This record gives sequence, C-alpha cells and structure tokens, in this order.
Amino acid sequence: MSEQKVELIIIGDELLAGAIKDANASWLADRLLSIGIGVLRVTFASDDFKELKEILDEALARTGFVISCGGLGPTADDCTRAVAADLFDRELYTNKRLLNLLAERYKKLGRRFDRIARTQAKVPRGAALLANPAGAAPGVVLKDESRTLILLPGVPGQMQAITETALIKYLKENFTLSVPHILLLRTAGTLETELAQRIRPVLSRFPDLKTAYLPHTGTVDLRIQAPSERKKSQALKEFSRILEDDLYAVGREDLSEVVGRMLLDRGQSVAVAESCTGGMLASRLVDVAGSSRCFLGGVVSYSNRAKQELLGVASGVLELHGAVSSQVAKAMAEGVRERLNSTCGIGITGIAGPGGATRTKPVGLVYIALVSQDSVRIKRFVFPGDRSSIRQRSVIAALDLLRRHIVSR
Repeated sequence: MSEQKVELIIIGDELLAGAIKDANASWLADRLLSIGIGVLRVTFASDDFKELKEILDEALARTGFVISCGGLGPTADDCTRAVAADLFDRELYTNKRLLNLLAERYKKLGRRFDRIARTQAKVPRGAALLANPAGAAPGVVLKDESRTLILLPGVPGQMQAITETALIKYLKENFTLSVPHILLLRTAGTLETELAQRIRPVLSRFPDLKTAYLPHTGTVDLRIQAPSERKKSQALKEFSRILEDDLYAVGREDLSEVVGRMLLDRGQSVAVAESCTGGMLASRLVDVAGSSRCFLGGVVSYSNRAKQELLGVASGVLELHGAVSSQVAKAMAEGVRERLNSTCGIGITGIAGPGGATRTKPVGLVYIALVSQDSVRIKRFVFPGDRSSIRQRSVIAALDLLRRHIVSR
C-alpha cells in the first residue's frame, strides 16, 4: 500500500516577514507521518486573499489533499475561511451552534463577545468542523469529489490540540492509511557525524531501513523507518547495542522527562546551582509532571558574592581558580546539595559570551559538576554558538550528566 501524501500550507504575513518562527510544519509533518501520511511539500503563504487562493488551488491540483495552518482568527487579515469557501464554491454562513459555543467560551473568559469575535462562527456551507479544545476557532474540513482541504488554526497549542483530539480520528476514519514502522531514537553526548559512523555497519546489514538525522541543540534524534515490525525490532536491538548510554529514549520522551522519571523511580532527588544558565536547568526540571517529588530547588548564583553567601564557595577558591573553573563548579554543587539535603547536587559555571573571555578561558567554556554522597563528576566543555545556544547546550549537558550518573548506580 502506498503512503498517502499531503501538502501543508503555513499561512501568515508575520511568518514571511520573519517576525515569528514557524512552529507548526515540523510538528504536524512528524505527527502525520506517524499515522502513514507523508508530507509532499510545505509552502508558506501570505494573508492576501488572491495569493492564498492561488497557492491553495495549485496545491489541491497536485495532491488533492491539503492541510493549512493559520488565518482562522477574527481579525481582518484572517481570510483563510473565505478563500476556502471560494475555492469550493460554497457560501460563508454563521453556524449557530458554533456561535453559541463561542459565546459561552467568551463568557467564561470574562471577555466581550463583540461583532469581530462573532466572525469566527462563519464557516463554509457543508463543511465539517473539528472541535478546538484549546481555543475559539475550530478546524474546518471541506471536501468534493477529488479534493480535501483541512483548515487548522495557526496558534501551535490550538493546532496541536485539534490534531490530537479530532484530526487524527478524522483522518483514520476517512483515509486508507498504512501505519509505518518507525523508531525514534534520541541521543545525547554525541554528534551527528559520529552517529553516522557508528550506525553505518547496521545500515549496511539492513539496506531497506530509511534513516533521518534530526539534530537539535545538544542532542541528535535518529528516525528509522523499517519495512516491517520484525525488521523494526531487529533494528532497535542493533541500534541499542551500538549507541549504548548515548541512547536516552526510544520514542518522544524528552531528556528532562527521562531524568525526572529515573529520579522518581529510584526515590532520589536533585538540587541545582546555576551561574551562566541563570535558572534554565531548574526550569527544564520543573517542566516535568511530578517534579516536586524529586527536584528540591535551585540557586542562581550569578555573582561571586552570591556564590559565597548562598552556596558557601570559599573566597580563596574563587580568587585562586576564578569563577569559571572545575573547583568552583564542584563547590557550587556541594553547597546546594548540603543546603537543600538532596541526593545529588549540580553546579554550572561558564562563559556564555559574547564578552568575558580571556586567553585561557574562551567563550563557550563551561564546567558542570555533579556531587552525590559517594561520587563527584566534573565535565569541561567548550560549546560553539551564540550566548543562547551555549546556555541551552549547558542545560542539556547537565541533564545528560545526571542521567548517566543515575544509570551507573
């Protein structure tokens, strides 16, 4: 059975102007592929009626199946519903049931349901609606003998909520899909080029595997598509053997979720002391549901004075080695662990740039220390990139250091 194909149209002048980054295309393409729908093309379109109509018409002529994101709001530039109605020769009308639902929603939010807000109840005649559990505008489905056009909101949280609750169900009920045999392998502590070298022997033995490298800041995902469930199981066994501890998850689990789960499973806890990351590590840890049972707290000790007064870092250590040093990272980890009585303490100190470097301490130099009752681990990194990238990489490295420590116990 051949894979169903779709084109994605991402709509918004703000995207074309570079005012915001698209957060929809990659997420939606990945989610569609998981149920057997491959994305043939992604096109960015403006909110101009004529241009959008032309783009949608051409896409529908190519594949007969298009999903768009954006342009369903109540403001004057939101013209996607009107364009879709024109393409399918349908009139826009006010759906009274939708109007009542919107009125109730606005009432609960304590907002005025004015004339502009009411325009969100206008939909093409004969369209099916996909309920939006996270916002006002529903998804809209238009069909004729040869074409299917699905309109989704551009707000990522709303698009994802509709996809997970209504769109996937609709697609499975209305299309004949062949679910692919996909492995998502998530790795940390290695580079894309290194991964390619390491997995080459497996790929040579399994030439029918399709492999995609998905690099992120500080991590690399491998997406493996196998021709059968048996080959998928064999591939997982082989890749797990080769990747060893660099493989932190099979599936969509985030690194912070993996660490949180491991801490909870073992009844352990962590506290963090951050300098250059400024609370980013603590933020990632509290993103995990149930983190209050394993994350005891954090200290942002940006200045030397804060390191001394809040964490007990000795002035002599700071003077002799400098704030960015393995000795200070270790003292920060020891201090926060002692003060919060955690199983593990993590200390991060570094130079995120663009200034602050010296001849011996370049921008990107970061020390991360992990201290437990019977173990001390200290890692030195020189991360590439700008200030934001260096800080993000530091957080990933700290989470990975904690994960590897827990695995080794």
